[in-house]
Amino acid sequence: MKKLFMVALLCTMTVSAMAQIKSVDVKANLRGDFGIGAGITMPVLESIDFAPTFNYYFADGCNMFTVDADFHYNFELDQTWTIYPMAGLLWFHNGVDGIGDVKGEDYNKLGVNIGVGARYDINDRWAAIAEAKYQWVDGWDDTFFSLGVNYKF
Repeated sequence: MKKLFMVALLCTMTVSAMAQIKSVDVKANLRGDFGIGAGITMPVLESIDFAPTFNYYFADGCNMFTVDADFHYNFELDQTWTIYPMAGLLWFHNGVDGIGDVKGEDYNKLGVNIGVGARYDINDRWAAIAEAKYQWVDGWDDTFFSLGVNYKF
């Protein structure tokens, strides 16, 4: 488990070191349990961003987190509002008690994300973000909402 986490962390650090970071996000994830997330956003093309995120969930009796790798296609509505559909992959980890069909063992699976988000630029550095995302992993799926802030460089 520690080896997989370290590999994921190393990959994220390598990608971020090679690319220009556009912004940093901090999110609260709201669903059946509460989670927090932190991520970065990097431009790929003019309207497409790559947004890896680490999310940790405070679930009873388990150690649950995801590492998401999403792509956003940005539609700028005006100078302050941007909406973006998103799609990507995730690595889901649930330890100890497990959920769904898996009980009492570590559960590590790859999955798929699909969703939509909106960003409101408060000023030239800060923005408020809201996202709705569906995550599908073999034996588990969930829909959740995220609210957060975005700091732009």
